[in-house]
Amino acid sequence: MAESGNIGPLKTLLGNTPGVHGIADSGGLLGPGESVTVTVKSMQGNDRISLVGMLIPTNDSFVGLNNVRAAQNHRPVTYTAPAYDAGTETNDELCASIPGPVCGGAALSPSDDGEGYVHISAGIFGIGDLPEMADRDWRNPVARINVRRVVRR
Repeated sequence: MAESGNIGPLKTLLGNTPGVHGIADSGGLLGPGESVTVTVKSMQGNDRISLVGMLIPTNDSFVGLNNVRAAQNHRPVTYTAPAYDAGTETNDELCASIPGPVCGGAALSPSDDGEGYVHISAGIFGIGDLPEMADRDWRNPVARINVRRVVRR
């Protein structure tokens, strides 16, 4: 997911995981400053939410929120989430190794071991051939997640 943006295998894994009761996705790419509303169906007693998504254009950075409390008693809750570096690919910032609409590079770099550990992403530094895009660099946090409970009858 962090190198290619492909959430299919993750959705399959989660769909076969006991205790996971709702899976949803944004339906596509979001640009800087854009937002999306996603509805996740759940069952009574499930009160935790996790979220993940690749940041493009990056080599292997992603946004993540893990096992946070969902909205309780109809009171919305807001979280902010940092960018993480998956550590699976060297941050060369070369379009040849960055997938997506900006660069169109290779989605995976199987021969590149990267740093080998997940850590907070430092952003984009302009060391490769990425087109200059000030709106696509960041300092954490990178996402605001608003969660509210919706009861449908």
